[in-house]
Amino acid sequence: MTWAVRRPAAAYALLVGTGRHVHPSSLSPIPQAVTGARALGAALSGDRGVFDVRRTTVVPEPADTRQVLDPLRRMVQEKDVDLLLFFYCGHGLLGRGDRLCLALTPSSQYGGGGDPSPSLPFTEVARLMRESSARHKVAILDCCFSGHALGPDGHGIHLLTACGRTQKALFPPEGTLTGFTGELLRILDKGIPDGPRHLGLSALYDRLAVVLPTTPAPRTGIFPTGYPVPHQQTVDGSGHIALAVNPAHDTHRTPAGLRDRGDFAQRLKELTEPSPDTPVPDPARLRQLVDLLADLARDATEILGPLDDFSITVRRNHAVMTGAAGSPEQAAALLSALADALRTKSADHRALPGTERALAHWSRELSPGGHAGARLRPEETSA
Repeated sequence: MTWAVRRPAAAYALLVGTGRHVHPSSLSPIPQAVTGARALGAALSGDRGVFDVRRTTVVPEPADTRQVLDPLRRMVQEKDVDLLLFFYCGHGLLGRGDRLCLALTPSSQYGGGGDPSPSLPFTEVARLMRESSARHKVAILDCCFSGHALGPDGHGIHLLTACGRTQKALFPPEGTLTGFTGELLRILDKGIPDGPRHLGLSALYDRLAVVLPTTPAPRTGIFPTGYPVPHQQTVDGSGHIALAVNPAHDTHRTPAGLRDRGDFAQRLKELTEPSPDTPVPDPARLRQLVDLLADLARDATEILGPLDDFSITVRRNHAVMTGAAGSPEQAAALLSALADALRTKSADHRALPGTERALAHWSRELSPGGHAGARLRPEETSA
């Protein structure tokens, strides 16, 4: 369930991008910041968004706090507002007490123990937003250390941050958008085939939390593979607040929708694989993957046929992950049915060897000496 704003006139958005820095600042430029703020403003106030373009303001390259707080204050003073949204893209700096400060064009990275000067402490943004009578208040922060906004500093505000308290938000130097804003825009543009009619904040977060860490990021030595995992802070039921219409709604059983769901399942599968940081997969995420693959296998079988290449891959992955989630008997039964169907079609079907290896593995897990839920070697799980 999502809650759409009842009319565009009841929604206000302020989007800020700081990408250029001037003396005395030594901060590196982020040309993607202003591009991202403008692109997101256009998406949220376009045909699919819940905002009216007349009530959507983009502030590029603010030189002082007044250029941000003045338009925000005017929005705060409006009456009968459903939704007030603040977005920032640029450098995130740490001030006194490790509070998050948003960089302005002349901001310096170092503040001598205090706040970087000049800069905009997020606490000032949050305090002003809390003065609004808006039913829902949302802040989206695409900057380094944005996780510092979570908690007391962002009390009463739904927060979506590009990274945690100690992480840096990344952007490809050759790209036109940052990793976080770029993926957020892609979701708003392409939609979620098996998602709701409207794209709510939690639906966006759930998608970002899987796609960002499985998207190759600049190799800085900090995040050698993917972008940071985003974070979300909800206020009561604020995760249901919709920002836009889902353009892919009800396409989950089309060939394109099936492929999109398959890509998402593969990304989720990557996150369940053991790693030095997470030697044991999150049981909830593993269960989510099994449920997703079960639905996808059913739909692919009905739409494309049970022995279509895509259907075979999904059915085998569903069986394998079912076993990994602790159900070896069900995994063996699913793989046995698939192997029988493949043999009936062709004794030398190219998918048969891999299916038989997986079947042998989970059959062994059913023996007295087996260990249910054991992880498979890569060659046993590959499609």
